[in-house]
Amino acid sequence: MTGITGTVTDRTGAPATGAYVYAYRSPRGGLRGPADFEAAVGADGRYLLDLAEGSYHLVARRRPDGGDAGPPRSGDAWALPAKNPVTVMPGRLATVDFALHMVAQPMLMREGTLTSGDTGFTGTLVDAAGHPLSGAFVIAYPDGDLKRMPEATSPAVGEDGHFTLYVNRPGRWCLAARTRTRGQPVAGELYGVLGEGAAGCREVSAGQMAEVGSIRLSPYRR
Repeated sequence: MTGITGTVTDRTGAPATGAYVYAYRSPRGGLRGPADFEAAVGADGRYLLDLAEGSYHLVARRRPDGGDAGPPRSGDAWALPAKNPVTVMPGRLATVDFALHMVAQPMLMREGTLTSGDTGFTGTLVDAAGHPLSGAFVIAYPDGDLKRMPEATSPAVGEDGHFTLYVNRPGRWCLAARTRTRGQPVAGELYGVLGEGAAGCREVSAGQMAEVGSIRLSPYRR
């Protein structure tokens, strides 16, 4: 058989029964529209996509109502593979596992976004009072221009506010955090940067997970 198989688990590590794994031939559209292929996750947490050889962009998603159709919505749990696209070789089953994360807003992920690796940044997102903030994301840019689409995006943080952001290469990265994932920040959105100007950018070496401390988010003002 040729295709992709693996497991999908929830935040507790239990099988994500009722989830689906979607395969797209192209990332155009941000993995948000109808998929080219899909597979349901069984009671044991396993799925199987029967695919021809080629490259596919994957996303796993579980909707609160258990449905498999329609665009991503707030309240969905989702996950990406370690790196998209996934290559399928003839006569082989590639193995890709997912661990779902809850998100406050549907994601629009850049092609190549990483959900695992050995190079990146860790830290904590906090609110204006210094308390851990859940449901926000960390985004990274190769320079200080924070107005375009970020090159790397972290999974949504949990209740402890801890984030892990993987990047695809060592070097200098400028970090920000927000609660929305599309477009420019809007008035009232929780938003923050690691630091002003050069202080918001840090160097990371290959194989290093650099601890950057806290990023404080507060309502955005234009």
